Amino acid sequence: MMEHFRNINLYLQKANAELSFGDDDSHDFRKPTAMVVTTQLTIATLLGLFALLSFSILLKKMPKLYASRKYKDGGSLGLPSWNENLLFGWLTKLYEINDKQVLEYAGLDAFVFLGFFKMCIKLLASYCFFSICIISPIRYHFTGEYDDGSDNNKFGLMKRYLKVSQDMPIEAPERANLYLWMYVIFTYFFTFLAIHMLLTQTKLTVSTRQSYLGRQNTITDRTIRLSGIPIELRDMQALKNRIEQLKIGTVSSITICREWGPLNNLFHYREKVLKLLELKYSECPPHLRSRESYPETYHLGRDDETPTTLPDVSNAEPGDEEDNTLYAEVSLKERPTMKVGLFGLFGEKIDAIDHLESQLKFIDQEINDARKKHYSATPTAFVTMDSVANAQMAAQAVLDPRVHYFITRLAPAPHDIKWDNVCLSRKDRLTKIYSVTVFIGLSSIFLIIPVSYLATLLNLKSISRFWPSLGKILKEHRWAENLVTGLLPTYIFTLLNVGIPYFYEYLTSLQGLVSYSEEEISLVSKNFFYIFVNLFLVFTLAGTASNYWGYLSDTTKIAYQLATSVKEFSLFYVDLIILQGIGMFPFKLLLAGSLIGFPLVKIQAKTPRQRKELYNPPIFNFGLQLPQPILILIITLLYSVMSTRILVSGLAYFIIGFYVYKYQLIYATDHLPHSTGKVWPLIFRRVILGILLFQLTMTGTLAGFDGGWILSSWLFPLPFITLSYWWDFEKNYLPLSHYIALSSIREHERDNSLVCSPVETESYEYPYLVDGLESPQMS
Repeated sequence: MMEHFRNINLYLQKANAELSFGDDDSHDFRKPTAMVVTTQLTIATLLGLFALLSFSILLKKMPKLYASRKYKDGGSLGLPSWNENLLFGWLTKLYEINDKQVLEYAGLDAFVFLGFFKMCIKLLASYCFFSICIISPIRYHFTGEYDDGSDNNKFGLMKRYLKVSQDMPIEAPERANLYLWMYVIFTYFFTFLAIHMLLTQTKLTVSTRQSYLGRQNTITDRTIRLSGIPIELRDMQALKNRIEQLKIGTVSSITICREWGPLNNLFHYREKVLKLLELKYSECPPHLRSRESYPETYHLGRDDETPTTLPDVSNAEPGDEEDNTLYAEVSLKERPTMKVGLFGLFGEKIDAIDHLESQLKFIDQEINDARKKHYSATPTAFVTMDSVANAQMAAQAVLDPRVHYFITRLAPAPHDIKWDNVCLSRKDRLTKIYSVTVFIGLSSIFLIIPVSYLATLLNLKSISRFWPSLGKILKEHRWAENLVTGLLPTYIFTLLNVGIPYFYEYLTSLQGLVSYSEEEISLVSKNFFYIFVNLFLVFTLAGTASNYWGYLSDTTKIAYQLATSVKEFSLFYVDLIILQGIGMFPFKLLLAGSLIGFPLVKIQAKTPRQRKELYNPPIFNFGLQLPQPILILIITLLYSVMSTRILVSGLAYFIIGFYVYKYQLIYATDHLPHSTGKVWPLIFRRVILGILLFQLTMTGTLAGFDGGWILSSWLFPLPFITLSYWWDFEKNYLPLSHYIALSSIREHERDNSLVCSPVETESYEYPYLVDGLESPQMS
């Protein structure tokens, strides 16, 4: 008995040493307590409820701002309505909207995006069930803890020792091994469950995509983008003959892209002049507007001379709340003037309307002259085939034996094309792509520095090393320590996660990509790489490794270090997921950018064009919204066996996120790129990466125990099994995620031949050269 208590005393002395702060390089176990999680949950709940209540009130007061798609174009989309007398009536209607309606109202991309959230909810709900009912009770029986690393005080350490060292026929190491076998079993089970649900969702996405796109028979679906065209074939007739000689179908039309840069610059300048003219005209008092001297029609400079008409204010009446309000005001001001010197600050004052009208007429004449000039052809063309099936076959075929010649891809929709970048030569485009890519890579490396410093806030030992005076204060005040090491890093982490993606969005827009869809897919990859490498791997490893670069140089330690870091970061990630899900997600409903800027923009909206654009739905960009949920899923996978609290927090995150994004995609935002569901392969690959990291973490966790290498070796087959499913997806499912099967097309071809799609009027001709078609900037 005395020997037993001496062992307890020695164990507690060791625990005291672990909990104390020395000058050695041992790990610092004095981390934020569970009280921090309770505080974070309280703060996040109050923030979330405040955002939800505020949104419900603002939705009643400003429906055209918060349900803009519902009122867009006179409600032509036919979105479901709710009882506006009820404060939370929109929640019931949102719950009732099914997948078929999501496809109808928001498109295939929204279906795929929300399908990812539904898969995560089902997966984490299953994990939570097994964790609450099986894993946590067994863990508590052997260790006295419900979660790994959740209790670091003396009482918990003593309970752990007593549980493991009871006088029983089985020795303590054998009991520990018996307990750890549960980790091996559930690592296998959770891996196969995740793969099963991922493949199930993949099959649903592929079948829905094939059925949805197989019914379409528009100009877009019959058009391919051909690049690498030889110089001798950069002629419409020669290129048409060449393609038809390959017997892949009949060519309906061809548009060869040319270096229209000068013409494009003229239209950009014309757009600025026109908007400024509209603004000055709105500032001019009605009684000073002379129709004889200042006609109300200004031509756009196209062949058909399609007019842009300024508002008729001759019969405007005061009090009108529509577009003529600003024009009907009685004013005694003089006609607006402007200076024509440098930056509009110097020079003689002249009549603004006279000057801008003359500029507009001059630029119109310049455009007419420029449209008659010859522009060199680029190696890119849009080729419209006679059928969707022929376009699909042409897009998948190898047309030329030479490298980089006659490369075919499915064409983006006309509204999805960045016509400014179509004007670029191949040299200019490649220069933009590679220079921006290099800059983004350097930026990502540079951002490691602030992330590493942020990681030092997670434990008191690191703070005492870098900021001794702050560490001394925190040692003396426990509440301050919990605040700085528990709550502050999650908020700084959130700010970094919000700001940097917009920086990457701006850089991606400079790369010269041909379509908005390509930019969006590229942005998903860039932002995920940033938050995964910088805000997860670097952040996690730097937060615990005393010799960070030493671990990177010795790759054999990575698994163990990752497992150690993950276990010690459990409270931080609980706080983070709670803040992001319960606290921050409801604020997305408020459309903070639109709400904050709305009063200012409304004051400045003086022309009919500006007033019409005031209530345009914001653009939903998957590149900004998708990477973080994928990272949260990966974090939750890593902790799926070790922490029930993180599983529950992750489940709440995806449930709240599903309904927030569902409302935004259906009622509040627009997703302009052509809806083809191509984002799913990116999701699949990154979830597989998360599963591999989960297996690596569990291997390192088991290897940390005496004799754990035997248990770890049982996990050796799992990565190869997971990679085999990844290979199967790339080989068999990926083509169906990019192309439409011919059987899907033939199945609906006869029915679609009887229906004329409204998109049939679209054209792949350069907008500035087509009669009756406005430029993208003017539309």
